[in-house]
Amino acid sequence: MQLRKVQEMGGTTLLVSIPKDWAKAASVKKGSVLSIETSGDGGLLIYPVKSDAQEDPEKEIEISYPSRFSNEGLPNEITAAYLLGYDLIRVKGKHRIASRDRERVISSIKKLIGLEVVEEDAQSITSQFLVDKTAVEPSKILKRISTIVRAMISDTLKQVAPGDVPQFESVAQRDDEVDRLHFLLVRLIRSAVREPRSASKFGLTSIDCLDYRVAASQLETAGDYAVELSNAIANLSKVDQGTGRLFASITQLLEEISDNAARSFIAKDFTLGQRVFDQYQRLDALISDFSRNDVKVSPDLLHVLDLVERITRCQRDVADLVSPMNPA
Repeated sequence: MQLRKVQEMGGTTLLVSIPKDWAKAASVKKGSVLSIETSGDGGLLIYPVKSDAQEDPEKEIEISYPSRFSNEGLPNEITAAYLLGYDLIRVKGKHRIASRDRERVISSIKKLIGLEVVEEDAQSITSQFLVDKTAVEPSKILKRISTIVRAMISDTLKQVAPGDVPQFESVAQRDDEVDRLHFLLVRLIRSAVREPRSASKFGLTSIDCLDYRVAASQLETAGDYAVELSNAIANLSKVDQGTGRLFASITQLLEEISDNAARSFIAKDFTLGQRVFDQYQRLDALISDFSRNDVKVSPDLLHVLDLVERITRCQRDVADLVSPMNPA
């Protein structure tokens, strides 16, 4: 870290020198144009203005085939490269890529939003990230994840009502979409941490980036619990009317918690976040009273209620990221 003293010129203009090493590395010299932006945390971001020919080149990585890790290593290496922000990911082998491995590679690429196969031959598969990272807002991605997870949970719980025919096939499919959006958000957040200018365009501070990463992880976990919940409810015996009414109340309350948690986080609304805590306590008391007073509660039903509580805890933790120091 270097400390610079601010100078005054002409009684109105404040000046500060820039580090010589940085100026040399950034090709800044007399007459260069600098872009100066304010960051969300009260600092200044200074960047040299580049021409189209000077724009940062695409980040490329080459993954060796066969994988040096295991037979399942290729998909994991592709996902890791995607999350690390590589724009061009090339799988290249010294010999022909086996058909089964080729299908595995292409399948893993299709699971990552914005990544498309642009070139392919017998010994290599090249994919490219085609989404403009500055055009995709983290808040909109997080809101979309929350909406999908909310629908997964709500649709699953409604199947407990007597007389309904369980339909759980789409829950796992929607969880795949949650995973894809989660990976995209992690990629964007990591890029924003490395490039503060990107975070500034999104209106995010470094702390905001960390919070988005945690919130996305909590919602992705809630989606995984929703899949487990659908499997548990599919194996649940027919419930009586009292239990059906309980799940109707749980469903309504959990829908409100899901909506309020995402809204409070995105808007930094501490008051709304506190409402999530109140609703969480009400739902927890509802489940506790039922489990304590109904001696006929089966182990399968207790497992379902435990999953509901875990899902609600994930939503509560999203709201917990909202600081009381943030204005509503």
